[in-house]
Amino acid sequence: MTNQNRNDGAEIIDVAYQTATNDELFSSQTQAQQRAQAQKAAADQNEEALMELAREVMLDPERCFCRCCGQPIYKNASVCVHCHYVVNPTALRQGQRVVRARREKYETSKITRIHRFITNLTGVDLEPEAQKRRWAVRQQDYHFDTGGKVYCSNCGCIVDPNATVCVNCNYVLNPVALRRAQIAISDKNAKVTRAELIKSALIPGFGFKLSRQYRDRRPQVALPCLKAGLANTAAVGMAVLAILIAFLS
Repeated sequence: MTNQNRNDGAEIIDVAYQTATNDELFSSQTQAQQRAQAQKAAADQNEEALMELAREVMLDPERCFCRCCGQPIYKNASVCVHCHYVVNPTALRQGQRVVRARREKYETSKITRIHRFITNLTGVDLEPEAQKRRWAVRQQDYHFDTGGKVYCSNCGCIVDPNATVCVNCNYVLNPVALRRAQIAISDKNAKVTRAELIKSALIPGFGFKLSRQYRDRRPQVALPCLKAGLANTAAVGMAVLAILIAFLS
């Protein structure tokens, strides 16, 4: 009986231990679910905040999005302050020229020369520390290539790296490529006009000129102009030959 009671007590202890373990496991699962819900809520809040920021940037004409990291920046910025992507290379070069000219002016000024002469002579640095920090040459980590995702500079949505127009807001991302595409479509759908045919048939050499001009871009226009130019040349040649025969006879 004593052994059985001990076994019963052991079973009770084991059952209690297992029950406590299950409770702890359930509690840990509940805590994990709560943490996941809290993270999801925080992510939703961040997403909502980003959407609100995007709406604010779209309404503000002085701000836009970086093509490399998608962070909001000023529209006239030359470099993104978040990822150092060169947003406007032309503006960056102009700014560098201005800064370089100002640095050279500071380096060659009389006050700077006097300060450095005294420093070399006595070892006492009279040049203000703020001025030295301002005109110090610092290594810049600018880059011109976007890595991975590319963002629309108008709405901040992810776009294709080779996209010409944003599919979300119809903003022109590459005006040069868009113009080339428009020219290509115009050349493909172009048709020869009546005026071009008449000028090619009546004006000597005009048809050959249009044929050379449109030979690669608009072959459907170049061929009729070439035929009209050949007809004009043949007619002029026959007229000249008839005049020569009449003159000689």
